[in-house]
Amino acid sequence: MGEAQPMKVTAIASGSKGNATLIQYKNSAVLVDAGISARRITKACKELGVPLTSIQGILVTHEHTDHIAGIPQLIKQYGWPVYSRLGTIQAIRYKYNLPESCFVGLTKSTLSLGSMVVEPFKTSHDAAEPMGLSCYGGSTKATVLTDTGYVDDAMLRHVDDSNLLVLEANYDPQMLKYGPYAPMLKQRVAGPEGHLSNEEAGRVLVMMKRPKHMSVIMAHRSENNNDVRVVTDTVDKETAQEGVYVDKDFTMYHGQPKEMVTIISEGEKV
Repeated sequence: MGEAQPMKVTAIASGSKGNATLIQYKNSAVLVDAGISARRITKACKELGVPLTSIQGILVTHEHTDHIAGIPQLIKQYGWPVYSRLGTIQAIRYKYNLPESCFVGLTKSTLSLGSMVVEPFKTSHDAAEPMGLSCYGGSTKATVLTDTGYVDDAMLRHVDDSNLLVLEANYDPQMLKYGPYAPMLKQRVAGPEGHLSNEEAGRVLVMMKRPKHMSVIMAHRSENNNDVRVVTDTVDKETAQEGVYVDKDFTMYHGQPKEMVTIISEGEKV
């Protein structure tokens, strides 16, 4: 038996102004979204000890600027392929006038990238063709689910059995209601093509099939309509009343706009 092979998920940046997540397994890595500068992503990879040559590509959940701002420069510097659903690719190309050769459409149920298998799935957001995704490395599963107005049974099945999870907890309903946003924007955020509230995130953790223990990054937190303490208290309350407990059943972390947060699986013997 060799050393354990863990999977790692790092939220390089998470929030309303920019999102980028790195998933690593063995000698391969994928970047999920690139809504921050190429310089910052390069710096993060160096700090994490991730060779830029190990990155298999960028998986883009949707085309909003806080998820794609760094893509043109990353393509120019490293030539990393960009993977997404066809509608999203079309929207990014229109926005940045990038050549078709830079993109790979996700038209099948799974995709092999290095030592990982990626499984995209549909989400509900006001974008062309939004998606979440699960990455499998050996028997370990990491899932990213942000930017969706609700979670239905189909999405929940993709979240099931995730050892590592990046889950949106975007807003607190009361903070949104009395906050600075215009009425139409408030309606959009809380609508079926908007974002998940803290309560909805807590319900996902209750309803999903959980492994014995998992690590969760509560992600994409609004700077105007949420804060870490409210996320913690609300998720703790939502899960505890259904007999699911922080620290016992899952460990909760918080994505940050300017600080990296890493979660690591227990790994497996190979």
